[in-house]
Amino acid sequence: MQQLETMDIYRQIGEKIRKLRLTKGLSQKDLAKYVGVTYQQIQNYEKGKSKIPVDRLIRIAEALEVSLDYFLKEFDNNHDKVSESELALLNTYYKSIGSEKVRRQILSLLKVLAEEVA
Repeated sequence: MQQLETMDIYRQIGEKIRKLRLTKGLSQKDLAKYVGVTYQQIQNYEKGKSKIPVDRLIRIAEALEVSLDYFLKEFDNNHDKVSESELALLNTYYKSIGSEKVRRQILSLLKVLAEEVA
């Protein structure tokens, strides 16, 4: 992995915030209200124009229902991996399925599909 500039890191964190916020169906105003900042500040975070204090990043993670490390891992451009927003969306849908039997069937289907592709 190549050396990243500091603002590149904030830009990548901001992109993750934006993608996950949209996946969760939240507006910048919704997220700003939870975090305790203006929507313009959320906009600056998402564009990588402002550094994000750790306490605010923790509040953002809470609002978006992810762990803090979600924003801090994988600072590269490996496009072969599943995007974090796709994983978050899968997780949201999976958690919404009330039947344990159906969840097990979905996992079995995913395993079969993964084995066929590999």
